[in-house]
Amino acid sequence: MKLLIKSAAIILVLFSLSNAQTNWKKLFNEKDLSNWEQLNGQAKYSVQDGVIVGETVLNAPNSFIVTKERYSDFILELEFKCEPDMNSGVQIRSASIPT
Repeated sequence: MKLLIKSAAIILVLFSLSNAQTNWKKLFNEKDLSNWEQLNGQAKYSVQDGVIVGETVLNAPNSFIVTKERYSDFILELEFKCEPDMNSGVQIRSASIPT
């Protein structure tokens, strides 16, 4: 059943991409964080082997890495790995308040 769901999702993404405009651009170039900036906190973000890696800092406020530009339309595809006892995730179109 999981394979069927994954296959259906892949087909939907491919269908969407085939009908999408051709002026899409990658948000992450797999080399550096030139299109990104950090907000709040003190976490350390880097690119290792083509992926964004974030390292937490104990007893520090939440940190966020965000695109420098705002986008009205996008396709988000990612693999996410997190330590089991951490509180982390992906936010879309969120507002950041420094406090």
